[in-house]
Amino acid sequence: MTPRSINIAFCENGAGYGGAIISLEAFLEKIAAPFVPHIYTNFDTDQYRQLARLGAWRHLAPVRTVDPTWLRRTALLSKFASPLENVANLLPYALKYYARFRQDRIDLVYLNNDCTNNLAATLAAGWAGLPTVLHARGFHADTRATRWVLGKVDRCIAVSHAVKDELFALGFPPAKCTVVPEGLDLSVFHPRAQPAPGALRAELGLDATQPLVTLVGGLVDWKGQDVLLAAAPHIFARIPQAHILLVGSAYGRDKRYAETIARDAAAPAMGGRVHMLGARQDIPAILAESSVVVHASTTPEPFGRTFLEGMAMGRPTIASKEGGPLDVIEHELDGLLVPPRDPAALAAAIVRLLSDPDFSARLGGNAADKARRYSIESHADMIGKVLHSIFDK
Repeated sequence: MTPRSINIAFCENGAGYGGAIISLEAFLEKIAAPFVPHIYTNFDTDQYRQLARLGAWRHLAPVRTVDPTWLRRTALLSKFASPLENVANLLPYALKYYARFRQDRIDLVYLNNDCTNNLAATLAAGWAGLPTVLHARGFHADTRATRWVLGKVDRCIAVSHAVKDELFALGFPPAKCTVVPEGLDLSVFHPRAQPAPGALRAELGLDATQPLVTLVGGLVDWKGQDVLLAAAPHIFARIPQAHILLVGSAYGRDKRYAETIARDAAAPAMGGRVHMLGARQDIPAILAESSVVVHASTTPEPFGRTFLEGMAMGRPTIASKEGGPLDVIEHELDGLLVPPRDPAALAAAIVRLLSDPDFSARLGGNAADKARRYSIESHADMIGKVLHSIFDK
């Protein structure tokens, strides 16, 4: 039988506040007894500090005794860079995790995101003799580190069949991996009546006759903002009154891509019709006023919750034809799937939707119906069953 109370260490070591931590946060909103969350993150910005409302939050900063870049660039040390970094950085970081696990009386370690981000937590879990779950929210490179972590994990939760298939190819037993698609709060993401114009259009100085094409995603070089901007001239040539909304901000260390997108969005050829809204808290309201929601990732998306959010709002949605969207979208029934990295195909799909209101409305209605299968309650229940299975033996 499951113990009365189970302390779970949720370890998040991603590159920044993106989809993986947003999805974890949504789950923690619904986590049920007997599970008690302890949340450890490598960042301590305001967004991460807000996690304290969901459980005991701790900032566990990575140890940087030695700069790994310097090790690799130093001729005498480059051959030994990896073991030296392990001794100088990884082991002390793992000790921090181990001490925290012991102090908080952790019963299970939950690795959020991917293997290589969680080497220290995995090592500490092994020292403490704790069962470990990997919530694989991304794809993994075939490295020794990846295979080492997978060899230590008791159960995997994969966000899509594409991710599960990759884990299987890396040697993880399929019987120990459960596909749990992302879940949405359907009380927030749901179709709603459209004011004409709404607050967003008023903010931008636009009226109800000007279509809005929206892409929500961090300004990182695989989210596809560049593809949408490359498609923009074709869209504007056919639908001159259309406007493009880019919602999201840069995260991680490299801001060059974000700077390039900002420059291209402001180019004279765009005619002031591309709006960079930055990070926003009113995503449902923005999607509600959007005419088309676009997912244009240029590498396979493990899942891609933003396209599902658009569907849940009843908006006609376009997604790249690979990775996670293949689990959800049925082409031309509840969304459109387009070849990735193809601006012409993306432009044609957007123009089709903006030119055919009846088809768009039918697609959006079917999308909203499909999205009802992806509630956060169902998501939390599926994860809960995986966690219970570890203790109910």
